[in-house]
Amino acid sequence: MLFALIRKLFLTLITLIILSFISYHILLRDPLNNLVGNDFTAYFNYVQALLQGDWGINHNTGEPLAKQILNVFPATISLCLSATFLSLLLGIPLGFFSATQRQHLVGKLLSTLGSLSLAVPVFWLAILLLAYASINHWAISAVGEIHPIYAVPAVTGVTFIDILLSDSPYKLKMMQSALQHLALPTLILALPATLETLRITEQRTLYVMKQNYVKVARVRGWSPLKIWCNHIIRNTLPALIPMIARNVTLIFAFGMLIENVVSWDGVGRWMINALSIQDYHAISAGVVAIGLFVLSVDLLASLITTLLDPSQKKDWYAK
Repeated sequence: MLFALIRKLFLTLITLIILSFISYHILLRDPLNNLVGNDFTAYFNYVQALLQGDWGINHNTGEPLAKQILNVFPATISLCLSATFLSLLLGIPLGFFSATQRQHLVGKLLSTLGSLSLAVPVFWLAILLLAYASINHWAISAVGEIHPIYAVPAVTGVTFIDILLSDSPYKLKMMQSALQHLALPTLILALPATLETLRITEQRTLYVMKQNYVKVARVRGWSPLKIWCNHIIRNTLPALIPMIARNVTLIFAFGMLIENVVSWDGVGRWMINALSIQDYHAISAGVVAIGLFVLSVDLLASLITTLLDPSQKKDWYAK
């Protein structure tokens, strides 16, 4: 386990170095950059500034870029977490059900849908669902994070937490409005993630059901419920953690794509605005922030998988 952890940290470090090179070369395109010296010295000073939390200044607003990123990142993460939770709530039970009904029409249909997970055009789906909800006057067709009539002071950047921290007498109405605004983008992002969760859960469940310990339990006369609780579920769920990490990064990427469609003030919309005005300093900082988030999710998932999945801890008992 220790060797695997060191290897993972080393690969993460290499990825961070490559990411810093990409960010540095984006910053070189900014005519207002403050990089001085030769290429190596300027790159070293740039990395040192990043490590110290100095990510530069936005030339249009004069605000520190680190502060701007911290202001927009929570909105994207809250959208990402809500879609992830919904995809797990629906995808895991559907995956188990599809595995048990493999020989029936329903199971085959679910399996086919699962194979289409990454083929769903999220940007097109967002426009289509938003238009359909608007035509039918659904409350979830609202765009933005909350109705503009409500003034929510930004404290944490997460709308729901900021509503709870506010002293407004209309907290319940504000929470209802925030949920209505969250519903549509969550459904859009949860659809491909649910299908992907269904597919991976079904594959893992079918693999576990073919193992000898499950066959022995059936021969011993264990009930199907006991087999599922003691063997199938316990050996399926820990192995799904890497899939959950991939889904989080997938939803995060898709979320940045649809933020402009649903007027969601997250890091994706912020990056698109920076691209539209060719603010290379902001783009460079955004690339670093997004890369750090994705690498952190992957590293955390690897650690949790190693702790929970017995198959990942076999080297602990090696003689």
